Amino acid sequence: MDKEKKGLAIGATVGVLAGVIAGILLAPKSGKETRKDIADHMHEMKDKIAKELENAGEVTKEAYKKIVEKIVNVYETEKKITKEDSKDIIEKLDNNYEEVKKAIKK
Repeated sequence: MDKEKKGLAIGATVGVLAGVIAGILLAPKSGKETRKDIADHMHEMKDKIAKELENAGEVTKEAYKKIVEKIVNVYETEKKITKEDSKDIIEKLDNNYEEVKKAIKK
């Protein structure tokens, strides 16, 4: 994949991840963190996931899942998000693999 196509694919992927994040932030949820704190972390996570996907080359479902879990677990370990938030984020991102895959292929 040439640089231009790869850049477009990553841009589309970031857009899909942003949509997933918006869905998570709009869903009703209880917890100690404020929506703003979670939103800030989610945007950071989105950028880190996109960067990892860019470096991964071919993105299989297993590779995508490992990348998502790796990034989200760092935030949980650092106590930036709760375990409940972590599970919710991972589940929602995993459920959107097909959208991310389509975005990468474009």
